[in-house]
Amino acid sequence: MKKRLGLAAALLALPALPLLLAGPACAQAKAQAPQGYDALLALYREFRAFVPPPMVKGVPDYSPQAMARHYAGLQRFEARLAAIDDSAWPIPQRVDYMVALAEMRGLEFQHRVMQPWKRDPAFYSTTNLGFGPKMHGAIAIPRLPIAKDEAAALAARLDAVPEALRQARANLTDARGDLARLAIVQKQVEVNVYGALAADAAKRQPSLVAPAKRAQAAAAAFKAWLEGIEAGLPAYGGVGAENYAWYLRHVLLLPYTPEEVRVIGEREYQRQLAFLKIEEHRDRAIPMPEPVKTRAEFDAKRKQEDEDLLKFLRDGQWVTIPDYVKHDPEEGPYEFPFEKDPSRPGLFDPPQHLHFFFQAEFRDGRPLRAHNLPGHAFDELQAARDTRPVRGQPRLFFVNGLRNEGWAFYLEEFLIQSGMLEDRPKAREIDYILGAKRAARILPELKMQANEWTWKQANASLIARTPKWMQPGDAVAQFDIELYLRQPGYGIGYYMGKVELEKLLADVAMREGDGFDIKTFHDRFRAAGSIPISLIRWEMTGRDDEIRTMR
Repeated sequence: MKKRLGLAAALLALPALPLLLAGPACAQAKAQAPQGYDALLALYREFRAFVPPPMVKGVPDYSPQAMARHYAGLQRFEARLAAIDDSAWPIPQRVDYMVALAEMRGLEFQHRVMQPWKRDPAFYSTTNLGFGPKMHGAIAIPRLPIAKDEAAALAARLDAVPEALRQARANLTDARGDLARLAIVQKQVEVNVYGALAADAAKRQPSLVAPAKRAQAAAAAFKAWLEGIEAGLPAYGGVGAENYAWYLRHVLLLPYTPEEVRVIGEREYQRQLAFLKIEEHRDRAIPMPEPVKTRAEFDAKRKQEDEDLLKFLRDGQWVTIPDYVKHDPEEGPYEFPFEKDPSRPGLFDPPQHLHFFFQAEFRDGRPLRAHNLPGHAFDELQAARDTRPVRGQPRLFFVNGLRNEGWAFYLEEFLIQSGMLEDRPKAREIDYILGAKRAARILPELKMQANEWTWKQANASLIARTPKWMQPGDAVAQFDIELYLRQPGYGIGYYMGKVELEKLLADVAMREGDGFDIKTFHDRFRAAGSIPISLIRWEMTGRDDEIRTMR
């Protein structure tokens, strides 16, 4: 669940890293590089530097003229990449080529289809609170006081907010109603955040009071402008069925059509519900644990869950877990952007209002901790240790999204199948509830991106089809459906990534027969890096039948 959102130019970067390739191994790979591979690496470095928009007086330039120049520059990069012949390269280098190609196509999709600077008012988030794709340079609000030079830099960024939002009004020539309504909610949070910053600065850093108030006023004015126009905007905010299918195949490198995704998603939803009902009957005499009530109880419970989980994985020889993967006592409960609104009561203030994920984690957190600790946290910790020139970079444009979410979600059901929850019947029920909810997210994304459902219809579907703990207005449903509208592929990514991983496991297992070892499989999968699973399959099996359809 824990996602690190934001990079440049409406990017979602979910970094995750391979296992053991760094240092000498990287040097050895360079020495063995085929002819032309160095040209790929040089081009890739140039492209990565090119991706962020131009900055003018501290404001990213998303004007039509700037974006036209940017798109023309991208097309030159794509032509240069097409001129590199990788056909005789070893598979690992050809995989790197495909990663570069997918990221360039991701930027192409931004320019050709999504155009968030024109269509999505929520794109102009001036604070980095986690509301999905956002403008370059969004401000991370620090805890005051900060050093004098840092305060001066923050003041300059706050003073750029009014101009950024003035330009946003001019750029939003094709704004969509659903996206505007989401932006109105987002901007109210920003208004409150800037107000809280000004109040805090009055006590701890007076030089920031006036800039924070100017940013607050600009956010409030932008919100009022949106409220005045949203009713007259086209309702749907999706990319359209044909564009969505192109994105799945050519950016995410997913070898399934949207219709195949729908069929798989519905079947998995039925399977999760059936298994949940079997578990509920089996455990009908056992009460569901009550949620913890205090932060101290939460921290103690999470520490035990994390330690149990890592010990199980290590002792069972399921996957190599390095020593740097461990319980983090400072992590705390995961907060959605709405919960960072200073006007809201504290999480543990009575009476508690727990959203869906907290209803699960505050009772037995093992399934979600599997998702987050040996899932996303492991990926991120590896990311900091990978020095490979292509795979060691944080992915752009959600190219690695299905790999990251697929691995994390795979670990949830893994807990049941591996026996870790054998003596925790209610945790098994929670696991299936989570799985049903993950499957229930697939149809809303497909329908929104095809412009068949509005955000409101998609939100209602998710709430109605989640079997437990989700009511109208639930923060998880609010956040999920916004993200799946604004970032295609995210809602389907959990399940389709898991399906791809399981398909690869079955393929390798049948090829290796009785010699198959699941720990070796998991380690090889992770060593390939944070890249699309279709590319990992090519590298692990030598089969390019899927990739040939994606060039």
